[in-house]
Amino acid sequence: MNRAIIIMAGGMGSRYGGLKQVDSFGPNNESILDYSIFDAIKAGFNKVVILSSPKLEGYFKDKYQKIFSSINNVSLEIVIQDPKYGLGEYLLPEKREKPWGTGQAILCCENVIEESFITINADDFYGYGAFEKAYETLNHIESNNIKVSTISYLIENTLSENGGVSRGVCIIEGNKLINIEETHDLIRNGNIVEGNFNGGKVQHPIGTKVAMNLFGFQKSIFSLLNKEFKIFLNKNINEPKKEFLLPEVVGKENVYVDVTNENWFGVTYKNDSDTVKNKIKNLVENNTYPSNLWS
Repeated sequence: MNRAIIIMAGGMGSRYGGLKQVDSFGPNNESILDYSIFDAIKAGFNKVVILSSPKLEGYFKDKYQKIFSSINNVSLEIVIQDPKYGLGEYLLPEKREKPWGTGQAILCCENVIEESFITINADDFYGYGAFEKAYETLNHIESNNIKVSTISYLIENTLSENGGVSRGVCIIEGNKLINIEETHDLIRNGNIVEGNFNGGKVQHPIGTKVAMNLFGFQKSIFSLLNKEFKIFLNKNINEPKKEFLLPEVVGKENVYVDVTNENWFGVTYKNDSDTVKNKIKNLVENNTYPSNLWS
């Protein structure tokens, strides 16, 4: 069964201060992206799509085309997030500096996707169990005529030791996603996680589910993305900082939610780098991963 993964690898981490997608964290200079690709292939995904900025296209081609040449039955596509893609009758505004957001990023990949797929961030470490569960949810949404799924995480498994973070808090009824509330400055205080939502202080108990951009889709989602991007452009073409965000689009669909107990970690802040290296070192030492992923 064909399954694809789109990895969003074009962004620049403003708080991190560098290109997190290519930084080395593993014992043989593996990036977080390397571990996600390794886990996805192990879980059964047989097409890897790396969504890149023009700046990183050469790097990804040089590195991963060599690696994939020795991996049987798994294909690689590298797609550039073109700011002009999907604009139709509109011209790219001169004041536009930022990309259009994650919704348009996924839309840029529509010509290389023929199967159900998942999306992740290149600089997030999701854990093998999350990919395994994501693969299973694609079967579920296909069987139940649902366009979208998401694998949520327990909020306490996604926080940083070095400062507050933003997370999409999931409002759920049963296994159905009702809403995603983008909540900022989240920090744990005992059995409570405190943060800010819509300008006000909020508290969430341990065990609250959050979305980490690990979504699953049937291919039919592209028709919705095209439709919604046109609506977005009609309203925001001259707003240089407005973004067409994936969670806002999928929130208009019936979204199936599952949950993983994996520990998410990433590099929101520069000081997170040593923490990530130590966590990966521990995973290698307990044989969760080989010391050299691509040997």
